[in-house]
Amino acid sequence: MPEAAKDFQRLAKSEPKAFAKANSMLKELESHPKSGTGHPEPLKGFPGSS
Repeated sequence: MPEAAKDFQRLAKSEPKAFAKANSMLKELESHPKSGTGHPEPLKGFPGSS
């Protein structure tokens, strides 16, 4: 099992609220990766950004 999956399972047991929020964010990224909740802003200071 990849390290991230183990960490995610550990998070589910130790901090259920944080797990729920992280799980929600991952599902949202999977369904529409270019947009987000809140007020997403483009990254600053990277090539190709304004």
